[in-house]
Order: sequence, then C-alpha cells, then structure tokens
Amino acid sequence: MHKKNAVQRLCCNALLGLILGSLSISSYALTIEEAWQAAKYYDPAYQQSQLDEKISATEVRSSRSALLPSAEITASSNWNDNSYGSSNTNSYKLSLNQTIWDSSKWSALDQSQAVFVTAQLKFKQSHNDLAARLIKAYLDLAQSQGDFRLAQQKFTEGTKMLHITELRYKAGAIHSTALEDMRANHVDERAEILANQSNVADKKAILIALINFAPNTVNEIDTTNFMPPKLIVSSEKDWLKLANNNSPELLVAKQNIRVIEFEKDQAKAGYYPTVIGSFGYNGSHNNNGNNGNNGDDTLNVSLLLSVPLDLNGSTSASVDRAKLRIKRAKEEARAVEIRINNTISNRYSQLSIDWQRIEIAQQQVESRQRSLQTKQVVYDAGLADASDVIDAHNRLFGSKNALQSRFYQYWQHRISLLKSVGKLDNNTIALISQALQS
Repeated sequence: MHKKNAVQRLCCNALLGLILGSLSISSYALTIEEAWQAAKYYDPAYQQSQLDEKISATEVRSSRSALLPSAEITASSNWNDNSYGSSNTNSYKLSLNQTIWDSSKWSALDQSQAVFVTAQLKFKQSHNDLAARLIKAYLDLAQSQGDFRLAQQKFTEGTKMLHITELRYKAGAIHSTALEDMRANHVDERAEILANQSNVADKKAILIALINFAPNTVNEIDTTNFMPPKLIVSSEKDWLKLANNNSPELLVAKQNIRVIEFEKDQAKAGYYPTVIGSFGYNGSHNNNGNNGNNGDDTLNVSLLLSVPLDLNGSTSASVDRAKLRIKRAKEEARAVEIRINNTISNRYSQLSIDWQRIEIAQQQVESRQRSLQTKQVVYDAGLADASDVIDAHNRLFGSKNALQSRFYQYWQHRISLLKSVGKLDNNTIALISQALQS
C-alpha cells in the first residue's frame, strides 16, 4: 500500500511538473484541464478527504478484530543460587479468548462500516466541491480578462475618436468644449483599464490559491457561439431524480442517519448479555539440583456470562439520546434535500432565460454598433455633438460587456446545477473546455 501511494505521489509530481514546465516555456493559456489536475494535487481539503477515507477503512478493521479470537503466549525462566543449593524454574502460558456474543461489538462493526461509506461519499463531495471552486475561480479570471481586453479595445477606439476630434478642433469645426468632453471620456477609459487590471490580479490570486502557481492567462468563453450546449437530462423531474441518486451532499446526509441508527443499536446492546469463552494452559518445570525435577501443567476452560442491569438508567438515556439524534439527522437530510431541490428548480428554469438574454445581448451589440456608426457620420457632417458620439461609443462597449457577462452567468448557473446533482466530473470539465477559446 505504501509503495502504491509513493508511486501515485510520484506520478502526481511528474504531472504537475509537466504542467508548470509547459507554462514556463510557452505563452499558451492555462487550460481548465491543467488547472483541474493541479488543484486535485494541491488542495488540502481534497487531500484530507482522501486520508479520512483511508482512516475509516482502518477503523473497520479495528472493529472487526474485536470479534476475532485473541491469543497470548508467555514464557519465563528463573534461576536462584543460595547456600541451600541452586534451582531453576521454567514456566509458560498459553491463553485464548473469544467473544461468543457481544451485541455492542457487532453494532460497533456495523457503525464503522457505515462511517466508512460516509467517508467515501464525503470524498466524492469534496471532489464535487473542489471542482465547483476551481471552475468558478477559472471562469471568474477568464471573465476579468475579457473585461480587461474590452477596456483596452474601448481605449484604443477612444484614442482614434480623440485624434479625429483634435483635428476637427484645429480646423475650427468644433468648439473647445467638445474636445474637453472627448478628453475627459478618454481619461475615464484609462481609469477603467486600471480598474479591470486590478480585478484580474484579484481573480488570479484566487485561482493561484487553488493550483499553487501563477498562470500567464487562461482561456475565455467563446462569445461568438450562439448554439446552446446540450444538457445531460432534459426535464426538471429528471434533474431532481439525478440529484436524489447522485448528489454527494444529499447522500452524505442520508448516510449520517444510518450511522446514528447503528449508534442506537450499540446503545441498546447495553441491555443484552455478553458471552466470552476462554482457554488457558499453564506449565512449569522446576529443577532443584539434588532434589530432582518436578513439573506442573494446568489446563482450564471457562465461559463467562455477563448480564447487565440498567439500575442507574444510563443505557436507557443513551438509547433516548440516539433516537433524538436520528430525528435531528433526518431533519438535516430534509433541509439538504429542500435546498438542492430549490437550487435545481431555480437554475433549470434560469438557464433558458439566461440563453435568451445572451441572444438579446447580441442584438443589442449589433444595434449599438449601427447606432455608433450613424452618430459618427452625423457628427462628421457637423449635425451632432461630440457628447452624442461619446454616449454611443460607451453604450456599445457597455453592450459588449453585458454580452460577455451573460455568457459567464449562463455557465456559472449551469455549473451550480451540475454541482447540485454531483456531476462535476471529468466529463463536465471537458464540456466547459469545449466552450473556451485561447
């Protein structure tokens, strides 16, 4: 087992080394698959959940060993030399104990097995949670990169507009107020670039905390693809069914009920008798010098029956406490189920609306583009103010930002839906990768 873990660790180190090496020698953006592999290797919570699963497995072995026979062999040798002579005594003992019946130990075994299943489910939940955090951090950084890029484009276009305005002012075609308005707007665009640059740094720091290295850039959502990706199931009912069968959070909550039910069985075991069988063999050999040798061998078998009496009520109190804990665990599971169902209902209905908003946002971009072109023509003819062009210019890039934001909102809602049903797996990572572009 240790050798296998060492090999796995070595492979992970090699994989992370390849990722870091490829990023250091190239200008390509970090892919979401590479970020996912790095996060699984680095994230402490994910590593802890793996260790918890292994710890639970050892607890099952420990509980099972309590039901198996226990044996002990002892031997001793004593030598005495005095004025009366010398003597040498050798003794040995073999004992074997076996629990014939103990309800508490059987319940402890059942409970440890249930805890092990819980640990396995919590590992899946940790996998699901890490994927959600990684995808969110990756997409947040990608969106901030897109905002920064659009701010740069807006500044570039604004520079061209400012140059034209300055030429028109020098030619006496416009007043100084129009020029100052254009310059003020250009300063605002420079400030917007810095604000977006700061936001990129903040979002990158969040991703670095998950993957333990700083990427140059990440891939961004393709905002030119207006074909909605297919969902894994087609109806809200199917999503709810999928969550009931696959949601790690819900399965952990339900499994906790089973763990506490076995705890109740273990408490009730205090009412039942226990039977323990023992077998022992003792032997000794004494050499008293001139007096010769003598020995003594003893064989004993015993059966111990213990009948508990709950005179102080401790057993009944433990049983009542376990019953109340079961009720509480059921309420916790019900709360998780309600929350997941609400998330699914909201996100499923929201996705279709999100995509409609994407389509409307694209129409707004096209409309704002035509509006700006018209305003520029009218402005060049001296029939419009500079403020009209500035306003059209700002509205166009505002619409572009809105379109980009709608795409990322759609994917964030979709990720939330997939997380609620426990489907943030490698297939989901691959699906998101298809929607990204460098």
